[in-house]
Amino acid sequence: MKAELQTTLESETKFRNHQKKHKSKIKMEHNQFDNEYYVMSMDGASNHPLLAWGNANFEPFLEAEPIDETAIEIPLKIVFGEPFPKEYEIADLLMLDANFAGSEKLKNFFIKKGIWGIQFIPVEIKSNKGEIINGHYAIHFWNRLPAIDKNNYEGSAINRFGKIFSLKKFSLDQALLDEIPLEKRLIFQLEESDITVLVHQSIYEVIKAENLAGLKFFRVDEWDGNAMFR
Repeated sequence: MKAELQTTLESETKFRNHQKKHKSKIKMEHNQFDNEYYVMSMDGASNHPLLAWGNANFEPFLEAEPIDETAIEIPLKIVFGEPFPKEYEIADLLMLDANFAGSEKLKNFFIKKGIWGIQFIPVEIKSNKGEIINGHYAIHFWNRLPAIDKNNYEGSAINRFGKIFSLKKFSLDQALLDEIPLEKRLIFQLEESDITVLVHQSIYEVIKAENLAGLKFFRVDEWDGNAMFR
């Protein structure tokens, strides 16, 4: 037992040292794509509830492919997560654990624009007081790209699954995005960071004019891990 504990501590020390070395080496440099893309986030308003999966099956949302809606129970029954707001407003964009939920208005916007790589699954939301709210959708961003420049980001080291657990700042991979037609990258989720969704400036400029509640955007070269709380 003592030997196993020692091995675990040594592995943890090596991992943390690797993280420190990675962070200390990086001097962020941004490119044209960092000016063209925005990180989409919720606005963090205290009256916008956080949502949780409850007993709903979230596993299909982990996959980078469309969900077979005949294989799941619809609507998905999700719930308010803690902390519960005293008074709540159901915004057009809400956090659903590490995913997003969106309104009918937001769904119709994306459908009208013909955005590739997004799917909307109907949900039934139950508040902490037992109220039932309909008209929202779990958003499945199945268009995922490994678009972070691995030599130009701040955060934890990439793990064996290709994920960056703690992303502080990043720059986009120019070579990769140059090879992908714009219509296939108007909106996508970073493969390395499951919660990070990027929106091209052409969509950002239009969606801002829609006055949708709950959305906040940060240009990639201005974003950091604490941006939502500003």
